[in-house]
Amino acid sequence: MPRSMTGFGRSQYSGKRYAVELEIRSLNNRFLKVRIHAPSTISILEAEIEDFLRTKLSRGAVDVWIRVTDINPAEAYRLDMEVVRKYREFAASLSSGMGIHGSLDVSDYMALPGVVAPDSQDSDIVDQLRPVTMELVEKGLEALGKMREKEGDALAADIRSRAKVLAEVVAKIKQRVPAFLSAYRDRLLSRIRELLSGSGVEIGRDDLVKEVAIFAERSDVSEELARIDSHLAQLLDALSGDEIGRKLEFVAQELHREVNTIGSKSGDPETSRLVVEAKGEVDRIREQAANLE
Repeated sequence: MPRSMTGFGRSQYSGKRYAVELEIRSLNNRFLKVRIHAPSTISILEAEIEDFLRTKLSRGAVDVWIRVTDINPAEAYRLDMEVVRKYREFAASLSSGMGIHGSLDVSDYMALPGVVAPDSQDSDIVDQLRPVTMELVEKGLEALGKMREKEGDALAADIRSRAKVLAEVVAKIKQRVPAFLSAYRDRLLSRIRELLSGSGVEIGRDDLVKEVAIFAERSDVSEELARIDSHLAQLLDALSGDEIGRKLEFVAQELHREVNTIGSKSGDPETSRLVVEAKGEVDRIREQAANLE
């Protein structure tokens, strides 16, 4: 199934302690480029997230934003009563031993180092949030995939439409070849007669046929037309597969090459006009292919 490289997905979780929100966005890129934007508390998960994304995606510039909110921040800290006792002992020693008098109130104790300490280490937070975060990555990726598939279907439909128009233009070029050779023969004969008028010299039929044959061989585009037919068939076949972007870009490049060659060989104004039309369709196919994974 064709998939666009652009899309957006969001997922979120809210628990007793933490709320986690994830957004994933992807844009066009020739290769897969992943960037993770996560808070320092769970930054250790970035490598695991990227590895997972690389098993699911093949192209695109992918950005993942993860936001973690502590719903009950007061629960993140604990009061260390043992540290408070030590401070009180130090204060008593200063008072009795050195005659330093004074008192400490609650706010003074709260401001002392170690009295209020984190209730858990970062590793504990990671252990709590890892399964939640990875599940959110999967859900966000699923939402992203649906959007990419929807847009991919639209791009594929447009490419099929462009391919149909291109095939019609190529068919017109095929029909034009015999008429072009016949017109060249008539122009050549008329020009020769004009030049030889009154000279008494006659041109032999064999010489005329030989000259037209040389021109026909030099202007022969049958191989190019056959390859275009083959490339168009490959293009339509590729649209029913997965991860088709690079293949379509290559096929479009080859189509462009064959159409250019026809244009360089042809001296027929009508064929040249058809070549310009064909180039326009090929360019549009190549632009759309660059949007597909």
